[in-house]
Amino acid sequence: MTTLQMMLDEGAFEKEYIEDYCRMELTSSKHVNFLLDQGLNDEDVIGFSTIPYFRDENIARYLEADGSYEERVLAVNMNMDLEPFETTSYVSDFSDMTLLVNKFNALPEGYVPDDMVDVKYVCVQGVDYSCTTMDQVVLRQEAEEAFERFVESALEEKGISIVAIAAYRSYQYQKDLYNYYLPIYGQERTDQYYARPGQSEHNSGLAVDITFDHIRYTDIESHEAYPWILENMHRFGFILRYPEDKQKITRYGYESWHLRYVGVEAATTMYENNWCLEEYLARK
Repeated sequence: MTTLQMMLDEGAFEKEYIEDYCRMELTSSKHVNFLLDQGLNDEDVIGFSTIPYFRDENIARYLEADGSYEERVLAVNMNMDLEPFETTSYVSDFSDMTLLVNKFNALPEGYVPDDMVDVKYVCVQGVDYSCTTMDQVVLRQEAEEAFERFVESALEEKGISIVAIAAYRSYQYQKDLYNYYLPIYGQERTDQYYARPGQSEHNSGLAVDITFDHIRYTDIESHEAYPWILENMHRFGFILRYPEDKQKITRYGYESWHLRYVGVEAATTMYENNWCLEEYLARK
């Protein structure tokens, strides 16, 4: 029996004392009893309870992970200890603009946002490279209105004309896209750059691929105006969803053109801390 367990078993006064002790040690005492029930030693109890984003359900995986207590909690919360597609959770709160869609989190088959509107600033087929062939380019309303503000500010402040080349895609569209590239590129490369159906952010209606000034979308990062996009998109609630330096976390290849709407507050926090969406949500 650990010292902490003995103190807790002695009565309410001692429990209050240990809770105060945890607070003094900058810990979160709400997990102490749970951690003690797992048979952890005092050091691990205190270590894990200092992490505000500790999740009870992940304790077995935290214990198997390497690194400091915080490093283990963050890694597991981001599923860094798992192989892609090893487990799948399904999004249920569609009102959350930071909803996570990746190789571990999927949208249910048949999901179609009920608040989509036409995107005002779209590419022109035959003029903008890889312009979508879909009849309509749509986003969820909050994201589209933010995209309008972003585009208009870019034109006013920097003189660049941003347009959407792709936005919402249905489950079936993504399925067809994935199956088209699978025999061409093989499993590994297809999974690196093309989401499986249900696991594409485009299906959420919150993602938009961009280009500007009629540049090939894969070349926009080399344009002198691109740094302005990186430094200002958070003001309008957008993040670069798949940064080059976060590929080990996102599990996708770098995409300089793929923006994701998350809301101004979340986007600003991610920008200021150089976090991707997984890193942000791992701390929630």
